[in-house]
Amino acid sequence: MENKYRFRDSSLSFDERVKDLLSRLTIKEKAGLMSSHMAAVPRLDIGEWYVGAEVARGYVSRNPDEPTTVFPQPIGLSGTFDTELMEKAGLAAGKEARVLNKRHPSGHLMLWGPTVDLCRNPLWGRNEEGYGEDPFLTGEMSAAYTKGLANRHGEYLQAIPTLKHFCANNTENERGTASSDVDMRTLNEYYYAAFERPITCGGAYSVMVAYNELSGVPAVINPDIQKVLKDRWGLGFVVTDGGDFSQNVTFHKYSESHAETLALAIKNGTDVMSDCEDVVEAAVFEALNSGLVSEKDIDKALYNSLLARFRLGEFDEKHPFSDVCEMMIDNEEHKCLNRRAALEQMVLLRNSDILPIYDECSVAVVGMNGNCNLMDWYTGYSSYNTTIFDGIKERFGKAEYDNACDHIVIKSKLTGKYLGVADDDTVSAIYEKDDPRALFEKAEYGHNETTYRSLYNNKYITENTCKCDSESTYRWFSQEIMKPQKHGDEVLYRTYFGKALGVDEKGKLTLVRQYGLTDDKLFCEEVISDGIVRAAELAKKADAVIVCIGNDPMIVAREMYDRKTLSLPAHDSALAKAVYSANNKCVMAVVSSYPFSICEEQEYMPAIIYTTHAGPELGNAFADVISGKYSPAGRLAQTWYKSEYELAPIECYDIIENDMTYLYYRGKPLYPFGYGLSYAKFEYSDFDVKENGDVISVSLDVTNVSETDSDEVVQIYFRMENPSVKRPLRQLVAFARERIECGRTRHFEFDIKKSELRFYDVSRERFAVEQGRYTFMAGASSEDIRLTKTIDVSGEIIPPRELCKGVKAKNYDGKYGTKMKYSKKLEQHYMLGGGLIYNNCVLGEADSIEIVCGSRVNTGKITVRYGGETLCEAEVKPTVDVTEFETVTAQFDKAVLAGIDREKPAVFELWMPEQIYILGFRTY
Repeated sequence: MENKYRFRDSSLSFDERVKDLLSRLTIKEKAGLMSSHMAAVPRLDIGEWYVGAEVARGYVSRNPDEPTTVFPQPIGLSGTFDTELMEKAGLAAGKEARVLNKRHPSGHLMLWGPTVDLCRNPLWGRNEEGYGEDPFLTGEMSAAYTKGLANRHGEYLQAIPTLKHFCANNTENERGTASSDVDMRTLNEYYYAAFERPITCGGAYSVMVAYNELSGVPAVINPDIQKVLKDRWGLGFVVTDGGDFSQNVTFHKYSESHAETLALAIKNGTDVMSDCEDVVEAAVFEALNSGLVSEKDIDKALYNSLLARFRLGEFDEKHPFSDVCEMMIDNEEHKCLNRRAALEQMVLLRNSDILPIYDECSVAVVGMNGNCNLMDWYTGYSSYNTTIFDGIKERFGKAEYDNACDHIVIKSKLTGKYLGVADDDTVSAIYEKDDPRALFEKAEYGHNETTYRSLYNNKYITENTCKCDSESTYRWFSQEIMKPQKHGDEVLYRTYFGKALGVDEKGKLTLVRQYGLTDDKLFCEEVISDGIVRAAELAKKADAVIVCIGNDPMIVAREMYDRKTLSLPAHDSALAKAVYSANNKCVMAVVSSYPFSICEEQEYMPAIIYTTHAGPELGNAFADVISGKYSPAGRLAQTWYKSEYELAPIECYDIIENDMTYLYYRGKPLYPFGYGLSYAKFEYSDFDVKENGDVISVSLDVTNVSETDSDEVVQIYFRMENPSVKRPLRQLVAFARERIECGRTRHFEFDIKKSELRFYDVSRERFAVEQGRYTFMAGASSEDIRLTKTIDVSGEIIPPRELCKGVKAKNYDGKYGTKMKYSKKLEQHYMLGGGLIYNNCVLGEADSIEIVCGSRVNTGKITVRYGGETLCEAEVKPTVDVTEFETVTAQFDKAVLAGIDREKPAVFELWMPEQIYILGFRTY
């Protein structure tokens, strides 16, 4: 049929076609396209369109009848240090998205993922979604993944990857209201850097903004969405996180109305509001009617999102991705790729010559994570799954399993009888102790989170029904989780939502009045079969034992909940110790979304392997590693600390000031960033580093001096000697994973852009490569450095800060007790209270200062210091409110001026009481 609209004419440019479509839309239709559920426009033959389908670890199908390829968790994928693998994984996920979109043609192509929030603190609840703590590694791996997802053909895209969550989004507790306060250097060098590479070098076309505030600005209206993401990096369009459009009013309380939020969001570069379409549409009309936005503003946002739909080929009959075959989903090629991914992410943490296990032997597998394949919230359904026990049984033949959970009965204090399960799943305290209906399995996950599964009907007790009728803990609100509180020999059960379980007068389990230790809600647990004892007995009978510890991704820590400790659950710690005592040919498998503090286990356990929840190939890959069929070479994408006491508070985002991550951490971690052992041994030699124009050329040889073929991950770090500002102790700048056969030597070459050596100069608000000496390091981890070389690198001599040209208060080099805030009226950041430090400053001929500032309450004074000497005190009187600023002037003490060298760079300081706030200053 002949196209009757120009926007459907594929011979025209996308720009012409989008503008033609916009010209045909009514304002009502435009309003219907502003939310993530874009309404259909029947009169133009345009169907409805949904923005957002999860793709953290492959395309996430929520339908078990439509399985997709489920790769390992992202933190594991990043630990492969294999960009080729990541691009292939992205390509596979993009193809599968095309198949799902063909089945359900309403927009399964604007994909939400990957998550490039940096895992600066391992207590973060969504740790498994990130690519680790390093912005270079995160950038390289996510760039490769998004490049595969987008699979660009000319101007057409296979799919649109959307990076999450811009930015500094690393706390789950109170994430909807919390402000991530970040200094300008850390913001640009660390948090923004993770987003830059996948946008400018990969295939990322879209970004999702975060729930949190960024130094007082709700992320949805962060001005850098437009200034940095779009203007500097050329990003396509921006979408809010689910419900966050409304939360700007309800949670952040920043805007007076949704209409105001809409206006601010569009002004600052946000295009699509992921919220209820009725709310968004109403906000559009209110904003238009009140003059907060014009139709031209609406068109600006719609242009960006509609252009993305054109680039996906939605309005073309034929395009590079229109030939979609069902064989493109969950096929053998993707399964083989997934096996490779599961293998490459395995990290050998310790091996006292116990691995690999070559002999035919009997193996005991114990622990809750030994015979399950668990899903996190961003996991799709697989067509198959293997567990560690499955893999071991297949490989060794003789294998037995026990999850090591206690089997218990629960006695009600009120009835004197035991809880049991009827055929209709009702739970009542009316049974005798030896009744099989009264036997429960108690699973302890740490943090006092516990589940109780009936061994009679194999279901969990759940809060929402007070029955034993739940087959899984996998749901957004895991109401199967109970929090038992000990009161002497008795137990009170708190539910997921903090309510109390009890029994009524007939003994039926129900929710009861929360307060008071009354008989109706007191119980006594009696152990019938001790799980750790069973596991130890099983271990004694076996030739070797594998103890599987770790986490359930839906329990303790996940989206919305951070961890409180790095410690292993007490049950897992006791299990590992008991099993090792029973059989010292013991391997500990840490199957986890995040690091644990396993200092004690590291001392006595002969071998430790870390794996993420690696998808359907978990069991097969683990068996390949244990048996020696595959030599592990995965690396840790984040530091494993010995204790949470080595960490700054999770709310602290300034990694420079607080010596956070491997970049600045000066302690001795349990396992450093980039760490991972192998069955092979490698020697590094012939390290050469040269500056060649705009690149640093690095080369070296690596020889496999063992009798085992294996991959090796070569990592290149650098450090600047005597920098003008505090710089990282070491910083990853290149890496490569290569297969090296036994006895062979592989030559590695890296051409590193000199711009990778840059730092953010806050005094000039731009990046700079500082001239000086740089030490380059080649190694197998951030601490296992084999070779080093120091060279001179040309660059800029960083000039002193000229105070007479004016200084924004936020561009400090150091601070003490001050907080960064945001003026909605001025649309600028200011600093509140405390001390501000500005390094490398020159006073020159100035003898006075003017400060744009204010005081929230009573009169106060700002103390001005230079080179340790007090120049003056500027008096600040109360202003009308915190949105008002006044210019205060003060003269420097002439006697002090006479005694200092004005041309010699020195530290300039401003000190103020907590009620005073500063926008900026200049000397004159």
